[in-house]
Amino acid sequence: MIARRKWTAIPALFILAAGAVMISAYSGASSSQNRSPVQPIKFPHPVHVQKLGMNCIYCHYSANKSPDPGLPAVSTCMGCHSMVGPDRPATDLGPKRHSVEIAKLWVYADVKVMGTPGLGPNAKPIPWLRIHRVPEYVHFPHMRHVNVGVTCQTCHGQIQKMNQVYQFASLNMGWCVSCHLNGYSPAEGLEAAGYALPATPPAIGTTSPTPVTAERKKARYDCANCHY
Repeated sequence: MIARRKWTAIPALFILAAGAVMISAYSGASSSQNRSPVQPIKFPHPVHVQKLGMNCIYCHYSANKSPDPGLPAVSTCMGCHSMVGPDRPATDLGPKRHSVEIAKLWVYADVKVMGTPGLGPNAKPIPWLRIHRVPEYVHFPHMRHVNVGVTCQTCHGQIQKMNQVYQFASLNMGWCVSCHLNGYSPAEGLEAAGYALPATPPAIGTTSPTPVTAERKKARYDCANCHY
């Protein structure tokens, strides 16, 4: 009777183990498309990118040299906002106003007076919420993609127009593999970014620029390329 009970318990243990594996796999899945958490500070990309002309690398400082793009530290933000405080005068960016979001930044920086050098003694990091996430068993090296000319907007959508960032693409394996298999077009990347396609310099003896024509850049798509 005891032996029979032991054998009866085996299927139950198998089901529990299978369930644990499924839960583990699901919890490590990519973040959901259109996910748009509210950040501790509402950073207006249209103002900083489109109106002020800031480059993505200024805030995401390691995107071209590290697998992780990096998130802006308080000191990075305060590089400008030590002099650009919460009480905003009327400018081409808007009327005279008090910026609640810059005031939040000053709290994180522990700064109370305009022009204060550095950060206060009780400064703390901004708890940015990660939006785009792939499973732990997937490696996405940002520097490889950035350094071969893949535009940020190819994967992230036109962030320069987003007042609140959301996840543009699915980030699932099929989506990644399709780009590696079909190839990446620099022209399509610029189009995805919403920018006008540049032209090459005029040929000698002519005055008309010619449009960019580049071969599609293809990448490996074997398992070890992302799972290592």
